[in-house]
Amino acid sequence: MQFFGKHETRFDREFLVESYLYFNEENEELTPKEFEQKIKNRKLKKKNIAGTIFMYNPFYYPVGFDEKKKLSDQGFEFDGEFQNLKMEREITVFKQNIKGYEGKIIQIKYLFNLNIKNIDTDEILMTTNDDVEMLATEQLTRFDRDLNYLDINNLELNGKFVLFAWGSKINPKEFVYIHDYAKSVYEKCIQMQKNVIFVYKRSTQKNYAIDNLQFLHPIGSGRFKDRLPDAFAEAFGPTPPVCAPFNDLL
Repeated sequence: MQFFGKHETRFDREFLVESYLYFNEENEELTPKEFEQKIKNRKLKKKNIAGTIFMYNPFYYPVGFDEKKKLSDQGFEFDGEFQNLKMEREITVFKQNIKGYEGKIIQIKYLFNLNIKNIDTDEILMTTNDDVEMLATEQLTRFDRDLNYLDINNLELNGKFVLFAWGSKINPKEFVYIHDYAKSVYEKCIQMQKNVIFVYKRSTQKNYAIDNLQFLHPIGSGRFKDRLPDAFAEAFGPTPPVCAPFNDLL
């Protein structure tokens, strides 16, 4: 598997605006330019993209760059070209547990494209919450509207399935507008008649996950975290993939 992405910057913030997993054929290795040929128009996207994974926000760097420094401080050229990205953390879980997609692409989308390790600071979340309240207006947002946020009304999704895996970050009481924004994304995918799937806790069941927008992330914490990869493997066992329970009861 290869991981490709495209970074952009504006006002001293860095965003991962596109990213894709490519599942190589045997003995195949693509350059970023060769990969881009597979998605260069709508017809090819429809042919080659099998589905979409939705997560919360990215923190991925091109091969050869240091995650402890901003890309702009390392001489990275934001030239609009795809780069080979490092396969780390949840990407390795997908690599190990998504089978049967040789020659196909899975797109990764995020609620927020801000490419940062710790998005969960009060300052960033409060700013983001204020921003998403204004997305339906002509008001300026603090984080770039086009680079950081989804245009839900014009959401482009290729392939037959959408895996939601943004974890349990959505707090409907503290950050009302982030919750509404995330709910709108989920409902848009249902409206588009995609096969919507996710991993949920067996203890609280599937409907609770939907009602609370809690779709488990591949990387967990605590004593059950080693079981999460098995749940994602179960989700992608059949074709098309299905919702799968994470056993947190034993």
